[in-house]
Amino acid sequence: MRTPPLVYVDIPALRPGTVGAYAFAFACTAVATALRVAIDPYVEGVQWVTFFPAVMIATLVSGFGAGLFCILLSTGAGVFFILPPRFSFHFESLSELLVTLLFVLITFALVVVIAGMRFAVERHQGVERELEQHRAALRDREDRLTTVVAELQHRTRNLLSVVSTIAHNTMRKSDTFADFSASFRDRLQALGRVQSLLVRQQRGELVNFDEIIEAELVAQAANGGDGGRVTLDGPTGVRLRPGTVQTLAMALHELTTNAVKYGALKQPNGHLTIRWRQESSEETGEPWLHIDWKESGVEMPTSVGGTGQGRELIEQALPFQFGARTTFALEADGVHCTISLPVGSTS
Repeated sequence: MRTPPLVYVDIPALRPGTVGAYAFAFACTAVATALRVAIDPYVEGVQWVTFFPAVMIATLVSGFGAGLFCILLSTGAGVFFILPPRFSFHFESLSELLVTLLFVLITFALVVVIAGMRFAVERHQGVERELEQHRAALRDREDRLTTVVAELQHRTRNLLSVVSTIAHNTMRKSDTFADFSASFRDRLQALGRVQSLLVRQQRGELVNFDEIIEAELVAQAANGGDGGRVTLDGPTGVRLRPGTVQTLAMALHELTTNAVKYGALKQPNGHLTIRWRQESSEETGEPWLHIDWKESGVEMPTSVGGTGQGRELIEQALPFQFGARTTFALEADGVHCTISLPVGSTS
């Protein structure tokens, strides 16, 4: 903010409209009267000489109201103490009355000019403060925008890396372009569902495990109401840590897709049981989520497809990234998978 002009004076106790402002005007008048009385034997013909500075100073320091008050007090003091006959409000001649009126007019004009200047300076300072506030708000918005853009770039790079990995692994496991197209589309849709959950996390909401598994089953048209072929057994509201949502959701997608294409949700006698529980770790006391994925009634073929990327996520990505403990087995009657990983508290 720019420094105010040197002629501008701002004393909080003497600001316009305060008791201090009018007390200051009274003091200026008293000092001017005392000085005029003191120099009276040496100065003749300039009865109001000390009252002009008093009015100007009172207006400059305390504003328009104090200036008018000082004019009133100065006129009364000059007439009573200075003009003959002293100690009386009587005028000896018309010229004395005209000089007094001229003093009132000149000082009133001075008060208007000085008060206008003071108002202009104060208005200028107010505009400067508003501009500074706007500049500070603009800088804050720019900083937030820079942070958002950097976070968006970081997330975009990560997302592109994930999509690239999905495309590479899908291509590696696909025999034909049609197989690649179908599998890649399904995985991108699953990734999209995960991103909608991550948006919730940005708003401060934690994602629950039961929401992920139910959303995946609904997306695959394999919910628990489908002939009772799916059993879900576990508490609601088990909150996942933010970093684990994407990888765990993609692993569950691979398991569900495998069950729909080849396993318990494909074959007529198949059944899928998903159980989970939350327990505190004996070593650290932190809450852990234990997931048990069990398919039964499945006639296992000699070669089971569709498990490659899912197995990599379960047996490599989850343990490496989050310290999870996992198992994956192709048993005689279907896939059996367990996942244990640290989570947040239950909501």
